[in-house]
Parts: sequence; C-alpha cells; structure tokens
Amino acid sequence: MFIEIIGVIAILMALRAVITKDRAEKLLYINVIGFCVSALIALYIQTPFGLVLAATFFISSTIGANAIAYSLKDLEDEITFDKDMEEHKEN
Repeated sequence: MFIEIIGVIAILMALRAVITKDRAEKLLYINVIGFCVSALIALYIQTPFGLVLAATFFISSTIGANAIAYSLKDLEDEITFDKDMEEHKEN
C-alpha cells in the first residue's frame, strides 16, 4: 500500500516538474522525486542492505539538493546581457 502511494506521489511530482516554468519550483519537485526513490528502495528491498542502500541514496540526494540550492543562491545576484548587450538583472 505504501509503495503505491509513494509511487503516485513520485509520478505527480514528475508531471509537475515537467509542467512548471519556474526553475526553483522544478528543482523542489525533482528533490521530492529523489526522496520518493529512497523511500521506495527501503520499502521494496526489505533487508538490511536495502536500508543501507536507501540511506545512501537519501544522503546523496540531500547533499545534491543542498549544492543546487547553494548554487541558485549565488546565481540570484548575477548580471546578464541580452542580445542587444543591455545590462539587466536576471529574475
């Protein structure tokens, strides 16, 4: 039962990640998909090795999400140029 619920959540987040235009929202949805995968691993492989595998995936996806969030924070203050080389702030 839990596997099906988490699978549905992962599919809904994948659809939302495809539909949304905002990059920050898209990364949040992809992060949720990563957590769903780690939960599915833990529930599907019901052995101690499955728990180690799920914990490893969870920790690595958390570190990846933190790296992405840190990079996005640094990108907020960047100045970009459009085709006419007019300076403007990126939103």
